[in-house]
Amino acid sequence: MDFQEAYAKGSNALKEKRLAEAKEHFKEALKQKPNDIYTLNKLAMILKEEGDFVQAMDLLERSLKLKQEDLYTNYLLGNAYLEQGNIEKAVETLEATIKIDPKDKYARNSLALAYRMQGDFEKCVATLNDALRVSPDDLYNKLSLATVIFEQGDAKQAEKISLEILKKDPQNVTAMVLIGRIHLENGDLSGANSHFQRVLALDAKSSEANYYLGRICLEQNESVKASEHFNQAMKSGSDKLSLSKNLGVIFMDKGMLAEAQVEFERALALAPEDPFTLNNLGKLLVLQGKHDQGVAYLQKALVVQPDYAFAHYNLGQAFRNIKDFAHAIYHFLFCLKHEPDDIYAMNRLARTFLEAGLFQNAMETFRRVIDTLDPNDAFANFGLAETCEALEDFEGAMECYRKTISVAGENKVLKDRAAARIKDLQKR
Repeated sequence: MDFQEAYAKGSNALKEKRLAEAKEHFKEALKQKPNDIYTLNKLAMILKEEGDFVQAMDLLERSLKLKQEDLYTNYLLGNAYLEQGNIEKAVETLEATIKIDPKDKYARNSLALAYRMQGDFEKCVATLNDALRVSPDDLYNKLSLATVIFEQGDAKQAEKISLEILKKDPQNVTAMVLIGRIHLENGDLSGANSHFQRVLALDAKSSEANYYLGRICLEQNESVKASEHFNQAMKSGSDKLSLSKNLGVIFMDKGMLAEAQVEFERALALAPEDPFTLNNLGKLLVLQGKHDQGVAYLQKALVVQPDYAFAHYNLGQAFRNIKDFAHAIYHFLFCLKHEPDDIYAMNRLARTFLEAGLFQNAMETFRRVIDTLDPNDAFANFGLAETCEALEDFEGAMECYRKTISVAGENKVLKDRAAARIKDLQKR
């Protein structure tokens, strides 16, 4: 088989998504012409699709050595870095791609996504706006812009852009899903439901629409319907890992701990070393009183990602629950090392000091919350009052209890507890 025949057969098989067959034909073509960049790129695409990023990157880098300014190779390489999570290299490569061709809207969209993953929303929006100046009618980039704007909190502008898209493309289900999400975020369950149902009328298997409809059903206490939508979302969704992780968090927030455990375990089966899932499953097991199992998962999360502040926080909580104050303090301190302004961790650390009888440490930490983070934090003021009381500074305790009542807002339980302590102290 000569090069032309092998390349043609590979291209036809690729069009028909017969990847294994296409891969063999392209390998054969490369034997005939080892430096053909088109074959190198197509074989790299297949390897990337199969999850073999190492070989795919080798081929793309080989292709770039042959033709450094090949637009498509730069684009593929940038996206490969993006999919691997190497955001810095993705940005560097995609910026180089745009320098080669400033009008490349696909490269601009990928670069915008890279900036978004990097947390640089300003550059992300600017890049999408640049792409739209080049191609004003590009609905794909327009929709990306609407999504980013929504995620930044400007729901009104995001909906306006989405409606403009629907005027030009009335069956654009992605725009409908975004509008549904906007209504859901604003608490308009009826409006959200209407848009997601429109999506299902066009695509009954839409994973996103089913996922959000499941969330609406949960809000309306229709758990059977919610399960039906979530199951359909799982069947048709391509990113089952993210879906299981999201469902686990939703169920945990709703107090549906058994359902949450199923989802986190499903996510771990897909990615056994995912720190987010290990952390949340550990937290969930601790909430269920399964301390040893929960701690084991949380510790594994830290083996995978030693600077994971939330895992340290949850371990602190777990050890505090069983009055292992030394380990609790250790993990709260490490949480604060990585997230120094975490007011919840600082309050928990201060309370652990208080429970361990380390009153000076407790006082310093509660004061740190009040002096550096939030002078009106009711829990810190209440904790400081308890610490003053433990140190027999009864006037100081009364003052802090009064401050607690003034800043506790609608927290009636805390107000009542502070008032009761004032009453007891006044009897002394």
